[in-house]
Amino acid sequence: MVNKKFPNNFIFGTAVASYQVEGGIYNNDWTAWENNKNSKCEEQCGEACKHYELIDTDINLLKTLGIKAFRFSIEWSRVEPSKNNFDEKEIKHYIDKTKKLLSENILPIITFHHFTTPQWVSYEGSWANNNVIGYFNNYVEKIMTSLPKEVQYFNTINEPGIFTFFGYFSTNKFPPGIADEKIFFKASNNVIEAHKKARKTIKKYNPNAKVGMTHALQEWEDDDNKRIKQYLKYNLEDKFLEASKDDDFIGLQTYTIVRFPKSILLSIATPFLLDIPIIRRFILPRILQIFAGRNGRIDTDTRTTKMGYEYRPEAVLYNIERLTKFFDGRDIFITENGIATDNDEERIEFVSTVLNDIHNYLDTNKNVVGYLYWSLLDNFEWDLGYQMNFGLVEVDKETFERKPHKSAIWFGEISKNNELDI
Repeated sequence: MVNKKFPNNFIFGTAVASYQVEGGIYNNDWTAWENNKNSKCEEQCGEACKHYELIDTDINLLKTLGIKAFRFSIEWSRVEPSKNNFDEKEIKHYIDKTKKLLSENILPIITFHHFTTPQWVSYEGSWANNNVIGYFNNYVEKIMTSLPKEVQYFNTINEPGIFTFFGYFSTNKFPPGIADEKIFFKASNNVIEAHKKARKTIKKYNPNAKVGMTHALQEWEDDDNKRIKQYLKYNLEDKFLEASKDDDFIGLQTYTIVRFPKSILLSIATPFLLDIPIIRRFILPRILQIFAGRNGRIDTDTRTTKMGYEYRPEAVLYNIERLTKFFDGRDIFITENGIATDNDEERIEFVSTVLNDIHNYLDTNKNVVGYLYWSLLDNFEWDLGYQMNFGLVEVDKETFERKPHKSAIWFGEISKNNELDI
């Protein structure tokens, strides 16, 4: 066995998102999306993991396991259920949660938007409405007036490429389900501007804050120069990375590699899809939604995770090196990484490979500051429902009892000691 010691200030932790774990949220765009008669969602979120009610239980669980950082999102639809109507009781819940984490010496890492948007914003056109920039900033400002100054890390918007591409370049994955390139571009630009404005607001109230977006990045086959692939990579990832050029750190969230389909028909069709405006606007989204995100090429001998992804822990190192070049050594915080699996030993195998790669990278580079495992709890995985168990901790869906896996104990020891044994 080899002991691999991480720097003393390296941050180990876990992550959750409000809608996926809290339960009892019924006034945002995802609730409406799940209940749509044409919904492709496997099931509804409902009470999730009751993290909202069981917050003290979960913080005690983090403390017992030895996990030293916890990334969570504030649910915008809770704290501003209608336009300019802020719920002080709900705000207090998140402020108290933050203070409780700090009191237990657990580093809180706050995300302001993790895929869900209040229903009232959705009624006005959601992220395709230019007013959303101001709406989002007002919400961020309201929260920042109360948050403790001890909070160091903030994420404005989680995975902007995923939620805009799946929502505005796809008909069946995320709300609002609009497959229109023009509207997608508009929503993307508004997300970028909202991030920039919110970043300034966060620093106005907390000058020492470190602010960034979190980016869902895939590993790509760099020798594949297809125009369609380059289009997809730019609009899912690169344009949002460019918007982070003034961020304090880059939040990296990587799970797999995307191998583009080997399709002669698609190659033949590419000039029509990209060069004819009406086809590019309305037909291209419907073609690319087949391949985007979770639907890369999987060969018959490819090892996969429960999500259907290719099993590819090496994708993290690929993107660390990619971001180091892109941002000339800017700090990188791995704000999500994990695996959906029924085999807890496979979870340990996957994370061990990732952490070993990070440790080896840190021998010559010092710009990776932390690693957060996704997720603390088995939770609601959006359109795929509750079957994709990423959690270090199993949640009984009847009693909501928390049942830590072996991997939870294992990862807690890594967090406590800043040391990986392999």
